[in-house]
Amino acid sequence: MNSWFDRYLKALGAGDSVLHSEEAELVLKLAGETAHTSGARQYAPLAAYLAGRAAAGLSREGRLRVLELAVSSAAAAGPAGEELEPD
Repeated sequence: MNSWFDRYLKALGAGDSVLHSEEAELVLKLAGETAHTSGARQYAPLAAYLAGRAAAGLSREGRLRVLELAVSSAAAAGPAGEELEPD
């Protein structure tokens, strides 16, 4: 996608992982939808993290499906009503 992400993935030890533009667009859409719908911007990175965990190990097509579902799920979840509870 761009050289910064290539360097970032290399520093993470992610091997030959690549951030494809379609995936990046969906992650950004997920973050925007989460922040807008929930009314809690801090939920955006957490929603992206959880979607990434759900998509781990899948094919590119599988990851795209998970991200598309994550966007619609964020829209369906509605506004935030409760604070995150510590473990």
